[in-house]
Amino acid sequence: MWINGPLLFTIGPFFYLHVKRKVTWKEIIHFIPFIIVFIWILPFYIKSPSEKLDIIKSIYVSGQRPETEIMQYLYVFHIGIYCLLGYFILKRKSVLFSSYDSDDTQHKLNKRSLNLYLLISIISLISFLICLIAHFYGVYYGLVDKFTISLLVLLVLLLQVYFTFKGYDEKLEIEFDSLPKQKLNNNHVLKTEEFKNLMLDLNELMETKKLYRNPNLKIISVAEELNVSMHQLSAAINQQNGNNFFDYINKLRIEELKTTLLDGSKKNLTLFAIARESGFKSNSSFYRVFKKYVGDTPKQFIKKNKTT
Repeated sequence: MWINGPLLFTIGPFFYLHVKRKVTWKEIIHFIPFIIVFIWILPFYIKSPSEKLDIIKSIYVSGQRPETEIMQYLYVFHIGIYCLLGYFILKRKSVLFSSYDSDDTQHKLNKRSLNLYLLISIISLISFLICLIAHFYGVYYGLVDKFTISLLVLLVLLLQVYFTFKGYDEKLEIEFDSLPKQKLNNNHVLKTEEFKNLMLDLNELMETKKLYRNPNLKIISVAEELNVSMHQLSAAINQQNGNNFFDYINKLRIEELKTTLLDGSKKNLTLFAIARESGFKSNSSFYRVFKKYVGDTPKQFIKKNKTT
């Protein structure tokens, strides 16, 4: 009995550590609450069955259960705080993906997990607040006692996060973190005129080599082609185009796709087959990006331009 009590204090840290790129032995510090609760309950574990039964009676029959209630309230708060920390990590990843990666699918998956972590955090912290109010007014908040159900629900959510991050590309963050600090922080490394020349070189590179056709294209590989840092390239795109690498590459894909759809030379191919040749990784991302930049679905676009 109560074996799941300490284990409930491992859920939050596992959620948090799951989205960190690098986990070291020092992260064991996050499991201190688990160790404390385990030590606190340890005397109960070593008692005889009859002694355990007396303790259970005193808690669930007589209604004297302040310590166990507080423990249950705290684990809800604990999960909420750690999921909130995970949310901030995912938010940083989201900025990285949108600025340095052209893969719309990966960006969408990261955003999905971002929303999931925020939802778990909000629900947990609201539940904790309700627990405090109920405890203050002497109302027994029975739902908190259903920690077994809570554990199962959270484990299901954890599996959801795992499959959401299946195939998660860590290379982008490794490349980002490996760059010299001065290249990341000095926005004045290049002047406006140099940014303009860099954009001209970038446009020429895209025109000649069609790098945007690579569905896994990342800014680091483009920066290497131009012999600049990826931060300089990102800053140039932002200053000269008013968008990020993700938008820049997808606009090039859409422009090529629009031309291909109207020239009729590939009528024998499906829409997604044509989109894949332009660099789109999945059917869903293709439709979503096309609708975002054109305002119509591919079929609507073809129909409109055929009638004009």
